[in-house]
Amino acid sequence: MWFSRESLAVVGVLLLTVGIRAIKLDQPIVENYVGRQIPTAMVARNLARGSGFLRPQLDTAPLPNLFLVEPPLYALAAASLQRRTGLPLEASGRLVSALAIALGGWGLHGLAKRRLGGRPALLALAAFVIFPVTVRYGRSFQPDALMIGLLVAGMRCWDDYEAGGRLFWLGLGVVLIATGLAIKIVAASILIPLVTVILRPRWSWKIALVVSLMVPALLWYWHAASLLSAGAGSRASADNGAIWLRVLIPTALFRPETAVHVARFLLRSFTPFGLALALLGLRPPRAGDRLWTVWGASTLAALAALAGKLHHEYYWLMFAPVMAVGVGKGLDHLIVRRRAFGEIAGAGLLGLALIQSWSTWKTPVEWSSLAEAARAIQANVPQAAWVAAPEALLFASDRRGCRMEFTASAAKRAAGEWGDVLDSEGPLALVEFYRIQGARYVADVSTDDPNRLALHEAIRRRYKVLVDRPGILLAVLIDPQDELDGTR
Repeated sequence: MWFSRESLAVVGVLLLTVGIRAIKLDQPIVENYVGRQIPTAMVARNLARGSGFLRPQLDTAPLPNLFLVEPPLYALAAASLQRRTGLPLEASGRLVSALAIALGGWGLHGLAKRRLGGRPALLALAAFVIFPVTVRYGRSFQPDALMIGLLVAGMRCWDDYEAGGRLFWLGLGVVLIATGLAIKIVAASILIPLVTVILRPRWSWKIALVVSLMVPALLWYWHAASLLSAGAGSRASADNGAIWLRVLIPTALFRPETAVHVARFLLRSFTPFGLALALLGLRPPRAGDRLWTVWGASTLAALAALAGKLHHEYYWLMFAPVMAVGVGKGLDHLIVRRRAFGEIAGAGLLGLALIQSWSTWKTPVEWSSLAEAARAIQANVPQAAWVAAPEALLFASDRRGCRMEFTASAAKRAAGEWGDVLDSEGPLALVEFYRIQGARYVADVSTDDPNRLALHEAIRRRYKVLVDRPGILLAVLIDPQDELDGTR
């Protein structure tokens, strides 16, 4: 036979990995963390329209608004897949993330099989691809899944080279890891297990090669800093840089809410069954466990350094490979000792993972009228006119404009991106500020948020309403009385 039973099982799991994430590919990208998906999709669409890789652009003013958080490699992959397949951009981005998780699963299986054997490796692969965190972000329009997929696959390629493989595997490993680090440099902790465990022996040229893996990322941030120093774009990127500098001061590590985030996301990202099995499998290490011990310790240290960001679940993707190996070992241990217990635990993990992931295939009620609202804007707003609206609505309607915010503090920050301050507090003051900056329309979707409902009432009283029905509020930013006075 060309393939062993184990190889067929691995291929089947990887195909299923992509398949379950490809369900509802046409779903609007407004589930999970919208504030990361929509800007990434804006960059991808503008890349497809020729904006240029070195100046990734958003559709929110002040323009040009450059999105310099990381190189737009994921956005470029989504735009490229769209051109080659004809799929909608949102579906292309979801598919890139799904394929990335499959790539990471391939890498994890190879690393685990060499050290633990066939059955624990296959169980680890299965755990990796069903974890709620890899399901959620493995179908999101954001770069985190691509980052973890490239890094884990790159580690396997380098490991294969060190085990006596061809130079091709080393070259591929270098490219994959360097690209993954360029996408998310915060995952640089993966270089510690690479140097201390995988390199055999640790010759100086190998160490130099590992150090060089950071060069693409560092070159990007040098480029971004040069753009910011030249005053390119809005103040948003500079503000993000300042936020990141504050995050690196680990004061958040000692706040009670950080411990709450850690406990919540360990259970939400990996399920209670997964956490218990991982603790069983990662108990005092045995032979063959050194890679996972070092990998886990370095990742936990990195997450501790990023304590101020741990309210974002996608950072826990960095820990998913180690947790998956722990689950694989834990399940294997139960199967060896009491097969029935192992099968029950495995079924419980699968069932709970599906239950905890189920919401990712459902569009939140808040955005249920997004498509209808987008059509209303397209029918009533000229292509070149600016609209003040939530970012997701701007993207769905393919219009540029100003990002709406619905609390006083968020409105203040939004105005700050223009280097200005609001005359008064609140979202209505932000709408008026945007009118002065050049916005001609304001729009929002249906909602039960009291802040937004209050803003809707204020808009009805102050501006000329064009569309006001369940699903959409659209108004021209002109006072009806002023319009009446102008006709006299």
